[in-house]
Amino acid sequence: MSKRYLVNVEVDEGEWMYATAENPFTYHSKPLIFETKGEAEAHLLRYNNAHVEEQADIKPKQKKDKYHG
Repeated sequence: MSKRYLVNVEVDEGEWMYATAENPFTYHSKPLIFETKGEAEAHLLRYNNAHVEEQADIKPKQKKDKYHG
């Protein structure tokens, strides 16, 4: 496992969610996951109130094979 980074955005006062690539987005949208803190910090500049969160427990995506979908 390796460190990955997410951008947590305040969408309304006291209401937070992770940045997503979907537009429009919902609370069920998959979050954007950044490989480096620098990439996440560059993305958070798009928002008025956001911060970067480090996630050490995100497993790398694995290729699907014919046995596991």
